[in-house]
Amino acid sequence: MKKEGITAVSLAAIALAMAAPAYAQDAAVAPDAPASAQEFDSEDIIVTAQRREERLQDTPISVVAISGESLAERGVVNLKTITNFMPNVEFTNTNRPGAGGAAYAAWIRGVGTGDYAFPTDPGVGIYIDGVYLARTLGGLLSVADIERIEVLRGPQGTLYGRNTIGGAINVLTTTPKLSGDVEGRITGRYGSYGRADIITTVNLPVIEDKLGIKLSASYFSMDGFAKRVFTGEKLNGEDRLVLRGGALWQIAPDLTLDVRADYSKQRNLGSVAQAASVLPGALPANLVRFNTIAAPVQNAQLGLAAGTTYPHFFTHPGSYNTSSASPLQDDYDIGGGAATLTYSPSDAITIKSITALRALRTHIQTDGDQSPYTISHTAEKINDRQFSQELQFGGKLGSLRYLVGGFYFNETGRSRKDSLNFHGVYQITGTASDARDTYTYQRYLAKSYAAFAQFDLELLPNLEASLGARYNHDKKSFTVLVTLPERGNVVQTPLQTRTAEWNSFTPKVGLNWKPSQDVMLYGSYSTGFKSGGFGNPTATMASPIYNPEKLSTFELGTKTQFWDRRVTFNLAGFVSRWKDIQLNVIVPGPTGGVVNLTSNGGTAELYGFEAELAARLGDVRFNLGAGYTHNRFVGLAAGAITAGITYGTKLPHVPEWSFTPGIQYEKETSVGRFMIRSDLSYRSDQFLTIGDTISLEKGYALLSARASFSPAGMPNLEIGVEGTNLTNHRYLVYHQKGSIFGIEITQPGDPRLVAGTVTLRF
Repeated sequence: MKKEGITAVSLAAIALAMAAPAYAQDAAVAPDAPASAQEFDSEDIIVTAQRREERLQDTPISVVAISGESLAERGVVNLKTITNFMPNVEFTNTNRPGAGGAAYAAWIRGVGTGDYAFPTDPGVGIYIDGVYLARTLGGLLSVADIERIEVLRGPQGTLYGRNTIGGAINVLTTTPKLSGDVEGRITGRYGSYGRADIITTVNLPVIEDKLGIKLSASYFSMDGFAKRVFTGEKLNGEDRLVLRGGALWQIAPDLTLDVRADYSKQRNLGSVAQAASVLPGALPANLVRFNTIAAPVQNAQLGLAAGTTYPHFFTHPGSYNTSSASPLQDDYDIGGGAATLTYSPSDAITIKSITALRALRTHIQTDGDQSPYTISHTAEKINDRQFSQELQFGGKLGSLRYLVGGFYFNETGRSRKDSLNFHGVYQITGTASDARDTYTYQRYLAKSYAAFAQFDLELLPNLEASLGARYNHDKKSFTVLVTLPERGNVVQTPLQTRTAEWNSFTPKVGLNWKPSQDVMLYGSYSTGFKSGGFGNPTATMASPIYNPEKLSTFELGTKTQFWDRRVTFNLAGFVSRWKDIQLNVIVPGPTGGVVNLTSNGGTAELYGFEAELAARLGDVRFNLGAGYTHNRFVGLAAGAITAGITYGTKLPHVPEWSFTPGIQYEKETSVGRFMIRSDLSYRSDQFLTIGDTISLEKGYALLSARASFSPAGMPNLEIGVEGTNLTNHRYLVYHQKGSIFGIEITQPGDPRLVAGTVTLRF
């Protein structure tokens, strides 16, 4: 389709008054549907996207909600898979090749970030039971004990605040029961590449109508589908323990205390990255020197043929193999707890306090050159701790609904990183300029204070105006030291501390109209803010400070249901302006290695739409989602121009078109209940690295399916088989010129994965 045609379609869609899509396969049901299907009636789908409970179809923002049962029906094991069911949402592992694969990278409507480097902030925030996760490390959560996932598109600068400029992902775990019978489930999964999972949950009232608890223990394991050819080790495996618990105490009729805690432990080798090809032209001078001096010695040590040099014999295009032989590691211990105290004496006022503490400890080792040589290897340990306190006052006074509150956040973190850079040359020559290994120490302190408010006033019957705003104050301090271990830790970059403060004001205004019970039209203007930060020092400059990002979005939408709510059709359109984009580029480091440098790159314009149609016709459910996002730079900063970015450069991980069709068939028979479901996820062409033409990933489609059977005599037993990427299509999630190594670096996505499941409910 020509560009002019795409622009005309998107502008016409915006002009039609579009709306936030809801997963209508969870929202439309025929009146004669069996009782077990009533969960799909949108009257019962309650979300907390606006920090209060309301029907999803009555929520005037672009939000997608998928229940835990729906995740199971789609065979979702890891949070990154949700991107396959949501247009204009890209969610994957980080854009850093190698280890660190448990860190998430997210873009919504083209806005986000892919870098997990400490202490880079996310552009799409993850909240677990209302608590913000400051680091992307460990953000690719295993799906266990999940009640619902809500994905909010567009800037959430008013009610969510910092670092949700692209949107927010709410992960809500199951709520402890106060009454009724004990509930629980045990699921076992066995599949491709040694996949073996066990997921257990139990939810029980302890004191009827007073106290309930829930517990979940899950273990996820897989050998991995990628291979290190020199060591025989498997990559892209999994070894993860997830523990979650909670208690709900009804202290008084109008007072509750909800306590949640979780702990996750991972011990992995990380994700495969490979040298796909040798870049044309002469090798960089540092590589020539390594090949001349160190390679002959390491060839003998590694058992390589005499005369072997880097990188010509270590490329693995189109495979899941790598010649990497340096130690790899992707380990973490992450945990935390939160206490939510809610006092609600009447509809006029509800007071809520959310107090949370979280901590993480990670150990990540990566191999940058993807060969057996010691050209580039890093080993980094990160310790991070965060505390947050939020206080909310909300309720309804006549025709006015209100929510006001305050937020405090405190984070402290430390990182220690050892980097080998062309290691082996100095050991032979003893020349000071060949001592390129570095030790980098980082310390990070961040505090944030915010006050926020949102008011929704009914101007006329079925016509409501919204007005909200948030004031945020961020203060950060960053300390860095770089030394040279090979020379007795001679200081290369002296200890330095940079401190900066930023204020932001992020308003939101909107107008919502319901001409009928099943039709809502809305329009809004919303803003978002992502705090500034600090980059590592380079060979020529001290640690730089970059400014906050700002995003403003106009959105028009409509949410509709018809044919007795058998069919739902939602449409949403947006126009956004993204200022002071924080761009991440790789530049030479202090001693010849590489440093990931973040700087403000300029301003971009984005516009597009999401549309979703869903229907339930008898035993068949059908959904079709479509998204379009156009992006272009309209202003460039000096840092962007230096990095080779032009007005024709496209933002990374922003396919213009995305389609997510799905179909599900359920049937109750005399022998039991059958269910079969299939989903297709299509993304059009996209660049995986900004300003890098070789990173263009052609459009592709991923097919998934799941089938299950529950015997009539044992309705609590379910036997299933599920598969993702059933066509075994090879695609990339990372692709970039590694100019300093003279290679093209790639990281493939998951191949075909198939598993069988057995679930017992009680």
